[in-house]
Amino acid sequence: MIYCFSKDVPPVVEVDPGENIVLETLDAASGRIKKPTDVYAYARRKRLDDVNPSTGPIAVKGAEAGDTLAVEILDIKVASRGYRVLMENAGIITQEMATPRALIVKIEDCMAIYDERIKLPIRPMIGTIGVAPAEEVVSTLYPGPHGGNMDNNDVTVGARVYLPVYVPGALLAIGDVHASMGDGELTGGGIDIDGEVTVKVDLIKGRMWPRPWLETKDSWITCANAPTLEDAIAIATRDMVNILTEKLEISKEYAFMLVGSHGDAKIGQAAKYKGLDATVRLVFPKI
Repeated sequence: MIYCFSKDVPPVVEVDPGENIVLETLDAASGRIKKPTDVYAYARRKRLDDVNPSTGPIAVKGAEAGDTLAVEILDIKVASRGYRVLMENAGIITQEMATPRALIVKIEDCMAIYDERIKLPIRPMIGTIGVAPAEEVVSTLYPGPHGGNMDNNDVTVGARVYLPVYVPGALLAIGDVHASMGDGELTGGGIDIDGEVTVKVDLIKGRMWPRPWLETKDSWITCANAPTLEDAIAIATRDMVNILTEKLEISKEYAFMLVGSHGDAKIGQAAKYKGLDATVRLVFPKI
């Protein structure tokens, strides 16, 4: 497990392009919340660099700076129990709430069981997926051009995640699985839970996009983060215009008009937890 993306963290394994990998992931609190009262000790801890443990790093043979990793998500299995927490300053209206608070949530038959009355379907996703940046060390709590904590509900089974490669081997890591998370991550989390993720890792040589983007059966999806939602949306829009310009061989103005009529901007994270940037994704139907 790692708590930062860094070129100086040695890989735990090396894989060939095209290989399938199964990763066991630990919940965002590193297994420290097993019952509701555990949240009090968790909230009082002194360290703040021990969240979002990610499994890895994984070196991909032949990956070099200027390449792109294509990580296809084949399966996400979640444990039978997860948790929901409310923490001070983690969420958009937590100042109106009594914190800290926690709920233990059972998972049965693809349903989240909150109590005898409230049961809702799960939608497993990966909160943190990324590679090592070129120079800086980035906590697994934060997003960036390397990927990281993107909190993107489209990072789920069936998606292919494209990540820029900055260092030899790329050093891929994955963690922060949620059994379910609402768009916007309005409380600073979802149903945090242990998981088992199966991915296929491919390598695109000599081609590097400036930020992560996704491809599904039906859509192209750009991803961005910035201090404000407006700035993040602008980055995601610009990236989508560039992708459509390339794929459809049209002008940027034409692509921008298509984005305006058929693109959907969706919020990944807006909770501003511990200085987090806002994260967004822009979804456009494949043509």
